[in-house]
Amino acid sequence: MSNTTVPQLPMCIEQQLKLNTLLYKEMKQTSPSFPIPSSNCFSLILVEKGHFFLSNPYGYEIKKEQAILFSPLSSFSLTAKTEGSFFFLSLDGDLTHKLLTETIKKGNFFLGDHYYTLKKDLKHLLTLDPYTQSDGFAIDIFSILMHMYHHSTSLSKPMYPPIVMSAIQIMEENYTYLYGIEELAEQLEVSKNHLIRTFGEHVGMSPLQYLTSVKIKHAKNFLEVGETSMEVIAVSCGFSSADYFRKVFKKETGISPKQFQKNNHSNKKAHYPDELYL
Repeated sequence: MSNTTVPQLPMCIEQQLKLNTLLYKEMKQTSPSFPIPSSNCFSLILVEKGHFFLSNPYGYEIKKEQAILFSPLSSFSLTAKTEGSFFFLSLDGDLTHKLLTETIKKGNFFLGDHYYTLKKDLKHLLTLDPYTQSDGFAIDIFSILMHMYHHSTSLSKPMYPPIVMSAIQIMEENYTYLYGIEELAEQLEVSKNHLIRTFGEHVGMSPLQYLTSVKIKHAKNFLEVGETSMEVIAVSCGFSSADYFRKVFKKETGISPKQFQKNNHSNKKAHYPDELYL
């Protein structure tokens, strides 16, 4: 178990933002339950791997790719249902209470891409020496606080599992630069086979099929404008060459890009990515 003890901060910062506890813990099914006693702090549990059970009054599971925020005076214990690990963070201070009180009203879960951002920040925080790197330590804590404030959600909303949500978000935003699923799996920190299996179970198609559909959708937008060369469209939509783009487009739509362009030409304005590397 890794544990960080935080030094005394200047009073002006201490009153606004205080990190009481930060630790990373591994547990087995035979491990004693991890108790979280009642306090005036907000608490965050982020599960890195495995399944855990939250005791009463919650009485539900929290698993890999989920992080949950608890309000002050919450008291419960965490029991491992499988071998796993988690991060535990507790925060106090006037600014913390102001922001996280509003956060909890919107929801207390962090999923998908927001889970991975918090996980990355917590891992980095554990590498810092709070005595010799106090400025960076305080900045990282504030960054975590603001990310929670802006990106909480409620599990009552229908959604795919976090890994699927994250994969979809990455493909929708970075389709131009994705040429395969290996890179996507690496970004999500999961195996390629696990990603393909989980995605297929919930979406009904493979991640590669979904990525291809995203690229074809954006390619159609370019083609409807009718003023862009096939080479530029191919690069803009993440295809390795114009010839390969033509081949995939015809396979997916049944007609060539030129025929689609002829049938659907309009005065729409194309949306180019912010950066285009030729």
